[in-house]
Amino acid sequence: MYKRKILLSFVVLGTLLASLALAFNMFGTGIQRSFAQSLGVTVNDFWMNSGQEPWGMTFDSKGNVWVAVPGCDPSPTCSTTTPPGKIEEYNPAASSWIVTYQLPSGYAQPLFLAFDAQGNLWFPMPMSNSIGMLNAQSKTFQQFPVPTAGAGPWDIAIDHNGKIWFTEHYTNKIGKFDPSTQTMTEISTPASNSQPYGIVVDASNNIWFTENNSSVALIGEYTSGGTLKEYKIRNSLVSGLTPHLITVDPGGNIWWTEGWVAMIGELNIKQATPGTNNGVTEYGYPATCTTCGKHTSGIGVDSNGQIWFDDSLQGIFGSFPDTGTGSFNVYSAPTQNGHPHDGLNVDVLNRIWFTEEFANKLAVAVQNGVPTPTPSPDVTPSPSPTMSPSPTVTPSPSPTASPSPGTTLAQDTFKRANQQHWGQASDGLTWGADANSSSVFSINNNTGQLSNGGSVYNAVLGPIATDAEVVFSGSMSSFNNANMGAVLRWTDQYNWYKAYVNGSSLVIQKKVSGTYTTLKTVPFVATAGTSYSIDFRVVGTTLSANAWLTGTSEPSGWMATVTDSSLASGYCGLRIQLQSGISATITSFQALSK
Repeated sequence: MYKRKILLSFVVLGTLLASLALAFNMFGTGIQRSFAQSLGVTVNDFWMNSGQEPWGMTFDSKGNVWVAVPGCDPSPTCSTTTPPGKIEEYNPAASSWIVTYQLPSGYAQPLFLAFDAQGNLWFPMPMSNSIGMLNAQSKTFQQFPVPTAGAGPWDIAIDHNGKIWFTEHYTNKIGKFDPSTQTMTEISTPASNSQPYGIVVDASNNIWFTENNSSVALIGEYTSGGTLKEYKIRNSLVSGLTPHLITVDPGGNIWWTEGWVAMIGELNIKQATPGTNNGVTEYGYPATCTTCGKHTSGIGVDSNGQIWFDDSLQGIFGSFPDTGTGSFNVYSAPTQNGHPHDGLNVDVLNRIWFTEEFANKLAVAVQNGVPTPTPSPDVTPSPSPTMSPSPTVTPSPSPTASPSPGTTLAQDTFKRANQQHWGQASDGLTWGADANSSSVFSINNNTGQLSNGGSVYNAVLGPIATDAEVVFSGSMSSFNNANMGAVLRWTDQYNWYKAYVNGSSLVIQKKVSGTYTTLKTVPFVATAGTSYSIDFRVVGTTLSANAWLTGTSEPSGWMATVTDSSLASGYCGLRIQLQSGISATITSFQALSK
């Protein structure tokens, strides 16, 4: 980090510069420089609703923008007298701020933000050496201390299994928090003062992070298999090379900003070799203000493969193709001396959002002439277990757009090697909730097993949906105070619709804010050790269910139908109740949009 700079001058970009491409090797590193000014965006900014010096940001499932507002400029810390910070929510559709969340007494200042699959908002607080969580439904906070004193948790990311990862900027570690067990794990880098900064998760669930100290200047990878690897940026270290934030492009290559050397860097995964800078290329853009200094920090990528970045001292933001060929497009930030910094992100509509720290503003740039993409439902990770929320009433979740009717949201044949947990389904998606954390779950003989438990267990797969249908087949070793069923519009263990068989009945049930309600019960005799299939559908406010012997035809019409408007959207999955000595076997699962 660095001390706050007073910008001495600012030159507004207004002329078209000819494209210039120059490639050469420096210290064994590929470095390219090319630049072009383009009038390719429309940019606006807005005053923050409350608080000072906005920092990191993220987006929720509805497309709203959430901004961390620490109320100070951590360089690298804030004063101990700085009050707890704030988190603000902005609605782009209404062009207005919605809510300001004031962190409670005893908390510190949030820097970066990330949502988990249940809609909980996580944030690091380096000044209190802890990780915070906001349950946006109940509007309650929790915080969890980092084991290493003075570690300085900084940036944050959430992996595909719902684990919370963060960098420890004041030391040489990255950390992992498991919400289901509420335990912390820390992984050290070889260098004792590597100062990890940005962090990101790739499609294979590997954790990538920057080592920000210029005397280290490495890119770190902690693989999903638990191996720490490091990659050089240059073979010879130089002052000012301070890798900051980090992202992954659509092809799986890693990109980062480089601080004082005014460059962005790329690691081509196919060419990468740990311990070397093989596959690394740095791309430099020229200064547009000769007296302002240079500092590249924020970074993001759009769905078209444009890498976006900002430079706080130049007062600019821009893009570069992830192909590594072509020119930079660079634009002036809307407020002079606004200091666009670490708070840059790209939403699903390819809008570029960034905070102007010293202007106390949020800015958005819309690309001109670029088609607006349709968000894919597949990008939502399957959720993982959450801790019990504070005992306050949780409102129904806000609806999100459902995929096209008839789309397969998720499916699993369970035909894979024996393993603990259910892991990755046959469609490539990862099971969430208890299925990848509880020892009750396993894959055995090409079936999904639940055994050695004595409680209720949740397993969810696929994206959030509004109108959906689950069809699955399975058996229970006993129905004595036990049942198996499908869930729809599941947001957490306290909010869902369920259709299940218990040996004597087919039941449609709901749980809202922790309160159970039986909506419909019809007779259905089920025998232990026999496979049955359940079809559970929700369209609008209508819930319908069938149950039948697997291998026979599904009943025509619906055996049970009821209406209810308590829950608007959520995940599809299974919910199974076991008693000691009882097991469940699942042989197939499919979720469809309706």
